[in-house]
Amino acid sequence: MDTDRLLTDLLARVDPDRLRALTLDLVRIPSPTGDSDAVTARYAEVVRGLGLKVEVLHDFPGGPSTVARVPGDGSARALTLDGHLDTIHAPHAAPRVEGDRIYGRGAGDMKSGIAAMVEAARVLVESGVRLSGSLILATHSLHEAPVGHMEGLKALIARGDVFTDAALVAESASDALPVRGKGQALMELEVTRPGEVLHENTARPQGVPNPLEHVARVAARMLARGEELAAAEDPLLGPETYFLGQIHGGDFYNRVPVRAALNGTYRYGPDKTWADVEAEVRGVIDGVERPAGLDVNLRLLSNGLGYAVDPEAPIVGALQGAYERVTGRALPLCGALSVCDVNVIVREAGIPAVAHGTGSTTAHADVEWVELAGIVRAARVYLATAVRYLGVT
Repeated sequence: MDTDRLLTDLLARVDPDRLRALTLDLVRIPSPTGDSDAVTARYAEVVRGLGLKVEVLHDFPGGPSTVARVPGDGSARALTLDGHLDTIHAPHAAPRVEGDRIYGRGAGDMKSGIAAMVEAARVLVESGVRLSGSLILATHSLHEAPVGHMEGLKALIARGDVFTDAALVAESASDALPVRGKGQALMELEVTRPGEVLHENTARPQGVPNPLEHVARVAARMLARGEELAAAEDPLLGPETYFLGQIHGGDFYNRVPVRAALNGTYRYGPDKTWADVEAEVRGVIDGVERPAGLDVNLRLLSNGLGYAVDPEAPIVGALQGAYERVTGRALPLCGALSVCDVNVIVREAGIPAVAHGTGSTTAHADVEWVELAGIVRAARVYLATAVRYLGVT
């Protein structure tokens, strides 16, 4: 079979109007993490409309997952297209289309990627092309921290029949291919003391410790540790980092609080286990002398370990070849600083995974939008990747 001629025909079948309509349709349905039932039901309805069977799994309240399959002839491997249907909780103006941009919470992160997954499957089904291997569409919720911690994705991995050979996650970079990614730990530090709020001139003579001062010392040590880590830099990822996002404590300028808190992240390389991460962060905190009378509690949460994918893995070559076929440009390799589903799939499913998004750079922004051209390109890249990786009969 002339694969190039087949791809020319298939790529021409990708419909921009359909992609615009489905992206807007999904974005119009609010789905903050923990409340994704309605958008999942709509997605499942669309996929069933292609003639595919869709499993809807309610393993977690408000966080359903789905599995659908475009069957092959069983002679080759499987490829899983993956994405999450939940969004962050930040408010957003009403969804709308202006020119070739779709606006709304989730437009770029990542309902446009989900729409591109559906369009790739639609073209394969409606064209009658029979793949040698099977194409699996997997969606889930409980992705966005701190509400979710990848529970839906991890449950799909644990099934053992969804992520079997390789995966393509429909978000992240659109003009480079990450093959190494940082892991992320979310740090929540709380420092408390017994008693009541006191004036500073009452507390000091009594030797009452200030929780806020201790949090400030820990913050300073984290920043210093970040400077130490900067000396060892990964060529694709840069150095490991500590980031401070919030420090809270006190209610008045001269009152000693009974509580103070710090939130932030520690991002690290692919070589770390979770035990390594815990030892690193606890070592920094325990390295700051704690005054008597203070209780220090650390809550450390994983949003995905770091990962590395073999640049020679077949799925890497398939995606690079597909991108060049669609755009005429090479897809260079890079590192990923942010955590996505690839981290969990590579580390927990033990298979190679890649990420390719629709090109939106406004994820989690006050105003989130995506260009239609990016969704069309992504759908074509997913389609060409599936054909190249799975083959056709």
